[in-house]
Amino acid sequence: MKHYDYIFAGAGCAGLSMVYHLLNSPFRNSKILLLDPNLGQIPDKTWCYWAEKPLPIHPRNAIHSWNQLSLSSNYDKATHQMENLQYFHINSRDFFEHIYSFLKSHPNVTHEQNAVNQIIEKENSVEVFTSNDTIYQGNYIFDSRLTDSDHLGSKALKQIFAGWKIETDQNIFDKSTFTMMEWTQSEKGLFDFFYILPYHSKSALIEYTAYSRQDISQEILNAKIKEYLEEKFGGIAYEITFQEKGVIPMTTQIKAPDFSKRIIPIGTKAGWTKASTGYTFHTIQKRAQSLVNQLVSGENNIKTEKSPARFRFYDNILLNIAHKWPHELKGIFEDLFKRNETDLVMKFLGEETSLFQEIKLLSRLRFPIFIKSLLNYEKH
Repeated sequence: MKHYDYIFAGAGCAGLSMVYHLLNSPFRNSKILLLDPNLGQIPDKTWCYWAEKPLPIHPRNAIHSWNQLSLSSNYDKATHQMENLQYFHINSRDFFEHIYSFLKSHPNVTHEQNAVNQIIEKENSVEVFTSNDTIYQGNYIFDSRLTDSDHLGSKALKQIFAGWKIETDQNIFDKSTFTMMEWTQSEKGLFDFFYILPYHSKSALIEYTAYSRQDISQEILNAKIKEYLEEKFGGIAYEITFQEKGVIPMTTQIKAPDFSKRIIPIGTKAGWTKASTGYTFHTIQKRAQSLVNQLVSGENNIKTEKSPARFRFYDNILLNIAHKWPHELKGIFEDLFKRNETDLVMKFLGEETSLFQEIKLLSRLRFPIFIKSLLNYEKH
């Protein structure tokens, strides 16, 4: 039975980020095993985060950033300037290729295209049983595998999205400003919007996003994007160079993993996805670094850091509104940015504000819908 210091069940963004942080620590020479049935298959995804400068893990040859954002509808457009922060974009292909290239210089890291079927914790180790009947032993296993049973499943609100990166021969995009939310005419009972990342004046990612408990077919998602492009740009000719799609569970009710000293959940499985927005990338880096710091300091019980309880409460207030009164969300997001400094709003969304700052920010919003949500409070 082969023994490793650290085994990873899943080699997606969370797993690879955790390995990256381990290899940049005093444990850089540890024996590491990556197990994933889809190893080498790079997903088509885009991730974004905000910070004062690019994160160390961000490949330096693939940086797009903006310091202005807009919220708009058919009737008006509001542009908001970030003072010290920038909004960074990272493509999954650039990220995976960057990490795989980094791993090539570390022969102590082993990759195997294999699924984990069972994990058994012993007193001083874990045994990992795989789909090809191989058994591995490790000091710790970091588990990022996610199934519907890990959250509320069909009861959870889902952020469903599809995006096209398009290229055109005309200068139609404002490359200085990304569109966080653009609202068009929505179906009753559905909160949806378009999200636009302009890479330059002739190229942008156009993404349609809907909050829904029901599945939405790829055909409908694509039709929404096509209709938007026709209405916005008058049937301009374009080429689709990249497509993405995804479903993110919007819930604070991630099933708490069984207490374990050596089986450590990471990623969305550990609640690292922001329930009310779906942003994950920056949190993955903070939480992964926290776990590595605990290992380096010799902690006996390694624990995944959780969001502070007050942020989970804020998320539940917003999710309660999204479930029951989705038409109110547009006004909430508009007020949030209109009545506060943009950097403060972004830090709040990234759970990096103090309680004093949160009171200051929230006191500027209109109260009725929040009181209504409190009086009809449910966890989602």
